Amino acid sequence: MKRLLAISVFIGILLMTSGCIVAATDSHKYTTSPDESLINTYWKLVMLDGAPVVTHEDFREAHLVLHQEASRLAGATGCNTLMGSYRVENEQIAFGQIASTKMACPTTQMKTERDFLTALKQVTAWSVDGATLVLSGDNNELLAAFEAVHLY
Repeated sequence: MKRLLAISVFIGILLMTSGCIVAATDSHKYTTSPDESLINTYWKLVMLDGAPVVTHEDFREAHLVLHQEASRLAGATGCNTLMGSYRVENEQIAFGQIASTKMACPTTQMKTERDFLTALKQVTAWSVDGATLVLSGDNNELLAAFEAVHLY
């Protein structure tokens, strides 16, 4: 009887561990996600000039969306609404006619807005790796990093 119980426990442990190995192997398939699309993706600003961007309560998060129609840029600076145009050619990108609304904001939000707008004017290149968009300037200088956010 004890021998039958020991064999049953051994088989149970064996089945559980083999199930864990299969589950771990299957989950590895999903850890590497395909690259998000540059166009028509909501890109949340997460890093600017090498520093993390913090979204303050009661303010919109800084983000951008590059709409395909008419190469239109839309988004928010963390305080004001952002609009403009863009041009993409291979890994090169340029923003033009950038404008924003002019609401008063706390000093920290104004600094983020000012730095964000300055970075967009300096951008020359882009790259997407998974759910991360990086905008770079001359000499591959990292200007801003974004995370893709799925709204649906």
